[in-house]
Amino acid sequence: MSLDQHPSASAGNYEVATKPLATEASDPKIEYFAAFNYFFEHPEWGNSLLMGSVCMLIPILNAIVLAGYRYEIVEMKLRFPDQLYPKFDFARLSQYITRGIWAFLIDMIAQMVLVVPFLVVFYGSMIGIGIAVASNERVGLIVAAIVVPLVMLFLMTVSLLLSTAMVPLYLRAGLAQDFGQAFNLRWIKDFLAKVGVQTLLFTLFLMVTGAILGIIGYAACFIGLLPVIFLLAGPVVAHAHYQLYRLYLARGGEPIPLKPLLSESAFAPTPGPPPPKPPAM
Repeated sequence: MSLDQHPSASAGNYEVATKPLATEASDPKIEYFAAFNYFFEHPEWGNSLLMGSVCMLIPILNAIVLAGYRYEIVEMKLRFPDQLYPKFDFARLSQYITRGIWAFLIDMIAQMVLVVPFLVVFYGSMIGIGIAVASNERVGLIVAAIVVPLVMLFLMTVSLLLSTAMVPLYLRAGLAQDFGQAFNLRWIKDFLAKVGVQTLLFTLFLMVTGAILGIIGYAACFIGLLPVIFLLAGPVVAHAHYQLYRLYLARGGEPIPLKPLLSESAFAPTPGPPPPKPPAM
């Protein structure tokens, strides 16, 4: 059995326990760099990185596939905590799309809600600075030196807060595989109340490391961005969300209802052919 495959079980054992992590410590420690180290623990991480990078070349579907793979990792980590994550497999694109479409739709809604205010603030500030420069160049430059950093700080802060607030929505959509489940406001408020600070800090950590790795990716003739995007938005965010969800459950949070696995499919060893029957006497 290859290391990325999960142990098989009878169909009746696929239901998720009410408290998947009940045996965890009362307050598990958040480990930031473990989200990166986790990916490289798999002996076939290079193949996953290569296949995932190629997938990033597919327009639109790449984000859906990546979201599906991300929350498959989270679910498998919950169901089989002692196993390595499932490697990225092109043969499972349809399953990734089926799972990832819900998180993708939520992301699209968030972007549409966010883009309009961002554009109003940004272009409104630029027009105001332009008018100030036209009326008095010296005063205009002083205004620009003050306003531009404040606008950038405002946009970054709003982006950070929104990204933090979106984590519980992504988790519910990706794990429950249901669009309606994502908008359980009571659960979202409970999640943010219990682990909101940790979610904010982890989101900030991912934004900073993503910016650094993005610069390195650009330096590698742009092609280097493909593995960076796959790594960060896939396995790294998956492990980060798993840690936050684990902490939430340990603090008495309500588990997300998971669908039973359909069969002993991609997560169990593929059975071999039946043994030949003995010749008739």
